[in-house]
Amino acid sequence: MAHNSQNVPLYFAFPDAVYDYVCAECTALCCKGHGFGGSIERELRPLFAHYPQLESLALARTGDEMILMTSASGCVMLDSDNRCRIEKELGKDKKPSVCNLFPFNSFARIGKTVTVTPHFLCPLRLVLPRDSRQVQGMHCDIEAAIRQSQILDPIYLKARVRRLRTHPSLGEAETMEVEKQFLQRCSEALGKQSFHDVLSQASADPAALRLFVERATKVIGFDGADTSRQRDHIDDLLLAFAPVYRLSLLSLGPHGMLRALAIAEALVRRAWSASTQITLQTIANTLSQFTPTHILLAHGDERFDFGKISQKAFSFQGAEITFAAFQATREANESGVLNGLERAIEPSMSISDRSVLLLQLGRLMEQTRSRQKRKHAATIERILAE
Repeated sequence: MAHNSQNVPLYFAFPDAVYDYVCAECTALCCKGHGFGGSIERELRPLFAHYPQLESLALARTGDEMILMTSASGCVMLDSDNRCRIEKELGKDKKPSVCNLFPFNSFARIGKTVTVTPHFLCPLRLVLPRDSRQVQGMHCDIEAAIRQSQILDPIYLKARVRRLRTHPSLGEAETMEVEKQFLQRCSEALGKQSFHDVLSQASADPAALRLFVERATKVIGFDGADTSRQRDHIDDLLLAFAPVYRLSLLSLGPHGMLRALAIAEALVRRAWSASTQITLQTIANTLSQFTPTHILLAHGDERFDFGKISQKAFSFQGAEITFAAFQATREANESGVLNGLERAIEPSMSISDRSVLLLQLGRLMEQTRSRQKRKHAATIERILAE
C-alpha cells in the first residue's frame, strides 16, 4: 500500500465481541438513501468497469474520493433478495470500504488516534455472555478490514474524518487514556454490575454525582435513579453503548461526561420503563435526540453566557416556556446553569414542557458555542493577517 496504515492507532469505542448483526434478517436499511463512495482509483474505477451505470450517480469528489447517491428505495446494486450484487458477483472485498465495513464505519479523530464506532442504523444486538461464538463485532476482524481499506489514507483522514473537540483541561493523549479506562470498566461490568455502580466507581466524588442527579432529575420533572433496584438488561445496553456515546460528550471533561451519562440513564429508564422492546438501537436513537439536554444539564453550577437571546427563538414555544427560557439564560450567567434552571422552572410546569425547554436551551448553548468558536477563529485570522 502507498501509505503505512499499520502506524495509525485505532480506538474501538465499544466492548469487544458483544455487538452482532445478521444481514439475512435485515431489510437493507443501510442501502436505502444513505449514499456510498470511496477511492476512485482503488475502489470505484474497477466497479465502473463492471457496472457503468454507477458513474451517472456521482454527487461529489474530493481528490481521489467520490460520493455516489442511493435512492430511498434502495441502492442501484441492491437486488430483490436484499443482498448486494457486487458481493454476490465479485466478492465482499470488492465492495466500497464504506459498505464493506458497515456498520462499523463511523470514524473520528482524537489527535492521531482514529476512533471507530458503530452506525446504529443497523439493528445491532448485544450478545451476552461472551463465549466462543463468532460475532460481527470482533475488534480484530474489524481492524483488519479497516487497515486494508482507504480509510486510513492521510488524504482521506484529513478530508473525511472529523476531529473531535476535547476538554481544555486534558490533552489528546490524556483524553484517550481516560476513555480507554472507562471502556474497560464497562466491558468488565457487562452481565455483572449496574450502570449506576460503574458511574459511581468512575467518579472522583460519588456523593457529589448523586447530589447532582437528584437536582437535575428534579429539574426535568421526575425522580432520580433508583439505586436500590436489581440490575437488568437496560444496564447491559447502557454499558455497551456508553463508551460510544461519550465521544459526543468529550468537551464536557471526565466529570461532566459522568453527569451527562447519569442523566441519560434516568431518561432511558423513564421513557422506556413500560417497554420490552428496548435494544441498542433504541438506546442510541433516544440519547442522540436528547444530547443537547444532557450537555446543558451536565454543566451543573458552571456559569454560561448565552449572550443576547432573540425573542423569536422561543416565542412559538408558549408563554410559560418562553418566560422560563429568558429567566434561565439570564440566571445561567450569574449563578450557573443548574441554579438558573431551578429558579426559572415553576413546579407546575409539565414534564413535556420541561423536556421541550431543556432541549431548546441545549441547542441554543450549542449555537452560542459555535458562534464563539467562529468569532475566535476570525480574530486569530485577523491577527495573523496583520
